[in-house]
Amino acid sequence: CILVAWGYETQKALMWTKIAFLEIVYFGTVIMCFFYSVAQLRRFQETDYMNKTMKDFVAMIVGLPALSGDKPVEEDLKAKIEALTGEAVVGVSVAWDFQEFDEEISKVLKDEITAQIPTDPPRAPPEMNPLRQKFYNFEKTIFGLPDIDGGVESEGSEAYGEILEKLKQVNPEAAERLAGRSLAEATGPDSMKALMLSLHTSPRAFVVFNTQEAMESAVEKLKDGFEFEGAEGLTLETLTAEPDTVQWANFGHASPQEKAMKLAAGFGIIGLACLFWAIVFYAPYAYYVMTF
Repeated sequence: CILVAWGYETQKALMWTKIAFLEIVYFGTVIMCFFYSVAQLRRFQETDYMNKTMKDFVAMIVGLPALSGDKPVEEDLKAKIEALTGEAVVGVSVAWDFQEFDEEISKVLKDEITAQIPTDPPRAPPEMNPLRQKFYNFEKTIFGLPDIDGGVESEGSEAYGEILEKLKQVNPEAAERLAGRSLAEATGPDSMKALMLSLHTSPRAFVVFNTQEAMESAVEKLKDGFEFEGAEGLTLETLTAEPDTVQWANFGHASPQEKAMKLAAGFGIIGLACLFWAIVFYAPYAYYVMTF
């Protein structure tokens, strides 16, 4: 009992050291993080200054209205920028809003690449007794393995139905044309073209120039904004990010309202995590110390 009492009094007497340690670690970490971020920014600026990269020839259009994929948006934008700035434009690339169809489009692209790689045809499974056959079917269900005998149609039918449901929301006419087709027909070039034409532009597009000087000149000439397809106030801006650092599927979904909602959701998740930690882990400890 004497040792326990001594330990209790010593802990209270030395509590200031624990608090001081936590304060030093916390404020020291914050200050070092600021120094590290500044050092990283200066390193990035130095590297960017010393190297010519893709973004040095590109300017971004901001404020583009939502236009359908059946319009020659990129050609019209190219002609518009050349007429307003007098600078030659290599090409324009619109950031299309394909978030709803990200998985479907990525799958088609992946399948097309895979089809170019020579592979051995799948072999039929060996003969199995009834018990082994049941286990085999169970394993196929768990791991999503396709059937050897025409299983591709059944494997993709569910995904095809999801594509039609999403397509009905953005382009009912295209969905109606695809509804009467089989899966093989619906995943063909014509149907994918219909899906592409149903997409709409995001608020941004990218203009590629021959030189960095031409890009900077065009940005300066259009600093007051310009009009396109009835939308006023479009601007041309320089970029700081390289193309391979962008999550393109989420591009065009960054309005001030969406940013505020995501920020609030992030703080909410952190708050819930802190509450969970306080109730499940810290509260029993605090109760034990207070009732010691």
